[in-house]
Amino acid sequence: MSAAEIAAHRERSEIPADQTWDLDRIYPDWEAWERDFAAVSALLEGVAALAGSLGRTGAGLLHATERVLDGRHRLERVYLYAHLRSDEDTRVGAHTERKGRADTLGVRFAEAASWYDPELLALDDATLAAFRASEPGLALYDHHFADLRRSRPHTLPPSEEALLAAAGQMSRGASSIFGALDNADLVFPTIRDEAGHEVVLTKARFQKFSRSRDRRVREESFRAFLDTYGRYRNTLAATLDANIKNHVFFARARRHAGTLEAALHRNAVPVPVYHSLVAAVRAQLPLVHRYTRLKRRALALDVLRDYDLTAPMFPEGEPAYTYQESCGLLSEALAPLGDAYLEVVRRGLSDRWIDVHENAGKRSGAYSSGIHGTDPYILLNWSGQLRDTFTLAHEMGHSLHSWMATHTQPYVYSDYPIFTAEVASTFNELLLQRRLLATTTDPARRLSLLDNHLDQILGTVVRQTMFAEFELAVHRIGEQDGTLTADRLDELYLGLLKDYWGPEVVLDEARSARTWSRVPHFYYNYYVYQYATAFSASTALVRRVTEGGAAEREDYLGFLKSGCSRHPVETLLRTGVDVTTDEPVRDVFMVFGALMDEMEALLAVEDRR
Repeated sequence: MSAAEIAAHRERSEIPADQTWDLDRIYPDWEAWERDFAAVSALLEGVAALAGSLGRTGAGLLHATERVLDGRHRLERVYLYAHLRSDEDTRVGAHTERKGRADTLGVRFAEAASWYDPELLALDDATLAAFRASEPGLALYDHHFADLRRSRPHTLPPSEEALLAAAGQMSRGASSIFGALDNADLVFPTIRDEAGHEVVLTKARFQKFSRSRDRRVREESFRAFLDTYGRYRNTLAATLDANIKNHVFFARARRHAGTLEAALHRNAVPVPVYHSLVAAVRAQLPLVHRYTRLKRRALALDVLRDYDLTAPMFPEGEPAYTYQESCGLLSEALAPLGDAYLEVVRRGLSDRWIDVHENAGKRSGAYSSGIHGTDPYILLNWSGQLRDTFTLAHEMGHSLHSWMATHTQPYVYSDYPIFTAEVASTFNELLLQRRLLATTTDPARRLSLLDNHLDQILGTVVRQTMFAEFELAVHRIGEQDGTLTADRLDELYLGLLKDYWGPEVVLDEARSARTWSRVPHFYYNYYVYQYATAFSASTALVRRVTEGGAAEREDYLGFLKSGCSRHPVETLLRTGVDVTTDEPVRDVFMVFGALMDEMEALLAVEDRR
């Protein structure tokens, strides 16, 4: 049994401490958390009492702004600790309860501060300018104020804003129910592994088995995994339907043209960016269908099934690295970003930012999470595959983005939207891929790395754009006051699978169609398209940095340091990448085609041998 398989059954107390994150830097214990929780609770009355003060003087506007932002910052620390502790073991009811209390405190804070935006928007331009001239401290908030004032058409009177804020906790109900079922209550069956041993299927094992060389293992895990979700398909359809109705409600309440417009408004992303992405990827689907033909040939299959799509074409050449080896490789790959960047990476690897292994009850997947004033923390579920090394690179990209933004920007601008976050993470993945290809001459290993790069593009650009199409379609149904049933969701998802993967793939239609039921990102509100736009942008940026000099590197580091001090499309444009056009997507597919060309050339050499 592998280390990852052992860890899946180990209790958290059995995991070596140096392979877990150190959250004591946030709070030394729950008692300290409780004291801060109480302190934040005590702030609420004072924040609410500032209502009506913004329009009096510049000093009053500055004081109220600082009080609201300070309260929000302290609340974020309370929530961060509770959610990280909860994710360590989702079975621990006390942790779940504290996370819920932090959620509730967030809603209470939103209610207490709900007057702020309407009052700021009620100030006329002349009054705000006069306040700005009389109070130098307001200069820091110029972009903050301008960004908030963009929302004038979508901001309600204070009493209605308070009502929407109070509804915040209810609005997360569907997502919370899905998360509880998906992470804590769902029980998967046993299957036979490659050696014929009965093992309990977990999400981490499913990811591993989906890439198994043994087709029987791939098929059994595929069937068992999706059959488990299938037993709850009607419940999961109801939770997704409720979540979509939640998005529709808030979009209508804020007078947006639709849910897409509402979701993109927050970061000032033009709506055509979304539609342009879908159109640009759809235009390249013949290349994807060429890939599936190549995959069937490389795997020597008469029929390419859906559970074959995730199988590596050249598993015998796939390198495998331990966690410690991956840490060293990452340092080598990120060298083009300079010594200062690498110094922080090494600190993160050695200073317990990272929770490495799966343990019983641990949240699945991977993420990086931190706030201004804390280290960024990384959750992994290490299973010993090459993709784990890429996940480490990805999440370290997020963490360095956080570290550089929080160490450069004041709190008000230290966060960043997902739209730019995914540039930083995929940039690191692409640097890792570049390093591996540059140091590999062995044909078998090179074929495996080319396959991995193709899989990156498929997973991050093609599949996420397909998800984006699905997400738009289900929201359109909600906007028309329709109900999302399991049958309707299956029909939509199956149609997209056929379009994107093409005639070469023979689908297990009943099972593949229900894949929508296991995707947590569908609860995030038009989230996934940003993976595809970001990967396209980072492809251009990697080329610019590695083919350029110090100026190009500093442009990219400046991008990481900028936080949310500018809108994301503008921030990227300053690096030379324009995501309002289809050029970045077309460039990605030029790379995709070139990778297939090299793979076919190597295969031709192998065939002649």
